Formats: sequence, structure tokens, C-alpha cells
Amino acid sequence: MGLLSAFRKIDRKRWFVCSTCMTESRHDELKSVFYSEGPPVLVLGRPWMKCPRCGGTNTRSFQEIKDEGSEAAIWGLERIVKKYPRRQFEVSPAETKSVN
Repeated sequence: MGLLSAFRKIDRKRWFVCSTCMTESRHDELKSVFYSEGPPVLVLGRPWMKCPRCGGTNTRSFQEIKDEGSEAAIWGLERIVKKYPRRQFEVSPAETKSVN
């Protein structure tokens, strides 16, 4: 992790962690965290971000995690995000699973 990346501001509303992918990847953050600027999907009147990998809506933004007071979790997730370039977390269409 470079010195400048340690000071880089993270837009917590655009970074998400998918609980389904976290379980399927055996807690591999690189395969569970994603960046999205897309619009949320309304499920039962509540906005959720759809995971581009698995298609599920079992996701939480970094901001939600921060608001819940999970300081240790948000600290670890932000370290991962700062360590790798953003393109590592932007999911390409080839990586997405087909959802039937």
C-alpha cells in the first residue's frame, strides 16, 4: 500500500460487500467487495444494491457498516480497498453469473 493511498478518501456509499459472495468465496474480500455507481434496486420498497457477481441483493454499503458502528469491519474493508486499484473491484460482465 502506497503512502498516498493511505490518505485517499473512499466514497462509502459506492463501495459494497456482498454477504452471499463472502460465504461462497470462504470470506475472500477480493471476491466479495465491489464498487458500483449504478442505481439501487427496489425490493419491498427498500433500495438495495444488486451484486454484479451473484445477482443477489444481500449487500451492504460501507456507509451502512460505518453507521452500524462496526469500526473494525469498516477499517479492514477500507484497507483492502486502498491496497488494490479500484478496477480490481469493478466486476466485468464476464465475471457475472447468469441469474435465471
